[in-house]
Amino acid sequence: MTRHLVALTILALGLLAGCGSTPATDDDLTAGVWAVEAGGETFCWELWADGEGYGGVVHTVRGQRKETELSIDQVIWTPPELVLHMNATGTSYRGTVDFGKGLITGHVHHGDEQGPQMDLRLTDPADIPGLRARPADGPAYTYARPATADDGWLTAHCEEADLSPDAVADLVNAIGRGEAGVVHSLLMVAGGRLVIEEYFHGYTSDDLHRLASVTKSVSSLLVGLAIDGGELPGVDTPLLDSFPDLHPADDPSWPAQTLHHLLSMSMGLDWGENDPHATGPKFFQYILNRPILHDPGTHWAYQSANVNLVAGVLKQATGQHADVFCEERLLRPLGITAYDWDYMATDGYSLMDGSLQLRPRDMAKLGMLLRDGGRWHGEQVVSADWIRRSITPHIETDGPEHYGYLWWLGETSTSSGPQPVIFANGRGSQFIAWLPQSDVILVTTGGNEDNGKHFALLGLIGGVL
Repeated sequence: MTRHLVALTILALGLLAGCGSTPATDDDLTAGVWAVEAGGETFCWELWADGEGYGGVVHTVRGQRKETELSIDQVIWTPPELVLHMNATGTSYRGTVDFGKGLITGHVHHGDEQGPQMDLRLTDPADIPGLRARPADGPAYTYARPATADDGWLTAHCEEADLSPDAVADLVNAIGRGEAGVVHSLLMVAGGRLVIEEYFHGYTSDDLHRLASVTKSVSSLLVGLAIDGGELPGVDTPLLDSFPDLHPADDPSWPAQTLHHLLSMSMGLDWGENDPHATGPKFFQYILNRPILHDPGTHWAYQSANVNLVAGVLKQATGQHADVFCEERLLRPLGITAYDWDYMATDGYSLMDGSLQLRPRDMAKLGMLLRDGGRWHGEQVVSADWIRRSITPHIETDGPEHYGYLWWLGETSTSSGPQPVIFANGRGSQFIAWLPQSDVILVTTGGNEDNGKHFALLGLIGGVL
């Protein structure tokens, strides 16, 4: 279970105390948020009348920063009883509201199993820092040029990139209204200079942020660095060469597996939703035990856990674990001094498919490597050849996009028409996206894992370009 799902379970167990009792008007039920603290987090249940009934979300706030929101998919209101269904977690809540006390009591249910009683208190949203994207009583937003810092970034006013300050303000205000769900940061680099840098829900430029599957694209860069340095011969290297002490399943296709197949998600393994997600030698052996359903290179399937084999590939090739190799060969040349890659690391092996944390301004530097052929401030960090090969389509996916070496290749809508986009894509609206036609790099972080708004922000940004 991921850290996020653990949090949602706490949310479901510790909060789902509800909303419901006979309101004299809709305003009685929707006047504020119903909050409870559990597991170091504050969970805030918010309902609204939508004309045909009620809708709502559950906000998760930790350390005065809103992390995520969970959609309430069905509200059954039979005063004074209320039933709420959260499909993403498979939970429901059945409770009773006492408006006189500003209190909801009830129980969360996992299927037919009833959990402990929890109480929610009616609370003014303004009393919960980080709950709203921007404080409701704060000053009206006006665009400001990003601050200059000692991190290598050149900044510029948005007008120097032919962007209207009013259009930027409209975008930021839309985010503030929740039109893109939970957005933690929005950065735009145009012409190689940082022109937009905005933070929401209590986040700042100093905060490390989980990258989720953007980590996969970083893993691709590390493989390229090992090839550049001669530690790996190339993408045609048999995958089994990296695991001499492990034994694959008795399948004639295993010796044909190469780094190319791993990086392009075309290994063709028999893999299901119930298979584990981990890293380290025991997990590598688990992967090598899987049967192969499709000839390597013939079938694309997004199988996150397989990417963790990169940790073993790098250790065998370089003698260093991925986090150490990454710091020395990628982060340090980019001037990146803060990162975290400890979550779920096992026996020194990092989780290569989704646990790296970086600051947004540092995420944007990875986008600059795409734009500038692997260079940062004139220094060749990753070879131009590897960047080119990484963002070349290697296989069609089951959607409109193509896939490179752990990078997505697609198209996005803008006010001037569709444009090609190359992007790293992490669950919850973590993006590093390069639009070569506009010479723009976008970086976003967010908490849209379970509200259906993963791509909503890209739609709003397209209206500015």
